[in-house]
This record gives sequence, C-alpha cells and structure tokens, in this order.
Amino acid sequence: MDPALTDAAFKEWVTAAFDGLAAGYDTGPGGFFGPVSDLLVQVAGLRPGQAVLDVGCGAGACLFAAARAVGPVGPAGPTGHVTGIDLAAGMLARAAAAAVRLGLGNVTVEPGDAEDPAYPGASFDMVLASNVMFLLADPGRAARRYAELLRPGGVFAFSWNVAEDPDWVPVIAAVDAYAADGGFAGFLHRPPFDSVATMEAMLRRIGYQDVSTRRQVAEVRYAGPDAWWAASWNQAPALFWEKIPEQDLRAARARAGALLEPLRAPDGSLRRGLEFCYTRARVPGRLLARVSGIS
Repeated sequence: MDPALTDAAFKEWVTAAFDGLAAGYDTGPGGFFGPVSDLLVQVAGLRPGQAVLDVGCGAGACLFAAARAVGPVGPAGPTGHVTGIDLAAGMLARAAAAAVRLGLGNVTVEPGDAEDPAYPGASFDMVLASNVMFLLADPGRAARRYAELLRPGGVFAFSWNVAEDPDWVPVIAAVDAYAADGGFAGFLHRPPFDSVATMEAMLRRIGYQDVSTRRQVAEVRYAGPDAWWAASWNQAPALFWEKIPEQDLRAARARAGALLEPLRAPDGSLRRGLEFCYTRARVPGRLLARVSGIS
C-alpha cells in the first residue's frame, strides 16, 4: 500500500480494481471464496429470521450462504433478510443477477461503502465481512461503525487470511519483490492482520465482547504454475502486481514458476494451504450509546 495515498484515494483504487476484476472474480480453478464463506456463516451462528448486512459482498459467495441460513424454515416460518453492499458496480451486477438466478428473494444488493455503511443504528442482528476487512483503509473505524449498526447483543463476524502456506512464502515474495509499493503479502498481513492476538485486542478496545477466533486451513489446488498465475489475476494480488512493469513481470513470473517446480505433485498439480481466521465478536447491550466515542 502506498503510504502517500489518502483514505479516499485508497478506497477509489480498491473499488476500481475490483470493478475491473468482476468478470473473472471467483471463477474457475483456484477459488476458495465459497468454502471460506460457508464456514464463516457457520461460525457466525446465523439463525432464521435475522437481519444481516454483508459488507463488501463482491460476487455474492457469503451473501447467498447467509440468505439461505436466515431464510424461511417452513410455510409460515420466519424469513430473514440479507443486504449486500459493495462499491464496485461490476460486483454488484454479478451478485444481483445470481440472486435472481438462485431464486433468493430475501436478498437486497445495493451500492454501499463497506467502511461506513449508510444505515441507521441498530438496524441489523449481524454484520458479516468475508475477506473484506484487509481491503479497508481503516479496519478499526469500520469495526466501530459496525458496532453502531448492530442491535444490542448483535454479532460481527469476519474471515481473514492470517498466514500463507510456508512452501509458498518464497513464491509470493518472488513476485512482490518487483512491486514498488511493498507487495501483496505485506499489505495482507499488516497490523491488525498480523496475528490473532492483535486483531482480537483491537476489537476488545472498541468494546466488543465474547471475541473468539477459529483458525482453519483452506486447501487450494491448481493444475500447475500457469493455473496459479491465471487465478492470481482474478483475485486481490492483482491490485499490486498489475503495477509491475511488463519486463519485470515476466521475470517475476519466471522466478515464481521455478520455485513452484519442486512443489508439484506427480501429476503436475500444486497444493496450497491458506490459513484463514474466522473471528466472531458480540456487541453488549449498552455499547451503542457510547461506541462513537471510542478511539
């Protein structure tokens, strides 16, 4: 991340980048958003009838899992509702079309800032953020805002990557070495995303209670180095790697490919184990009256 960028410029950059990624985002081999979203919904503990906000909903992986979890339980059962917001118009278009195709009538998709959603206080039972928090200029500010949006006893739950597969650390570093702004890995694991203790401490300072984190490795498989490279350009690393000059990018790809050769299985495929955290925190009943004063 370029330290010279203002928060507004950073937000504009991320929005434009993901708008450009919308067509290929979370498609084809190498995707992990579906399984991560499913586990996030499970850890969050969604119940039928709840009102949920999915911030930075992207193409809808978490949005749809949440909609099924809070939807009708029978002909007269309680129907929950999930609102998904995103600033990338291309992502919203994909999510809206998929919601219709899947027949999910309890979903609303609309433009909205994941860092500062424009809803009245105490509007939701739960706020979800699947692989979104690290893309925000000020994740602490966002977490404070979510506390305001939650009803007393409401839950904020989110997924985030805490560690790269050890075998892949040199591979990612080989490409990041050519990135002028420090690269993707440094950005992804900057504080408070550098450890569970740091993240949970931030949430407790804000005023959240019952903060807990589940760690689990998500396994990703690629047909080979070329498949990994193609998948990376439909995911967040593209934000940083797209700035690398073409000549350097070719060198980075060659170096990364050489490092991947010893990791290939007998069939030529590659395994990558990404360690994700699923953090859940609850708003106490009296927090809403004082959260805006917390720094």
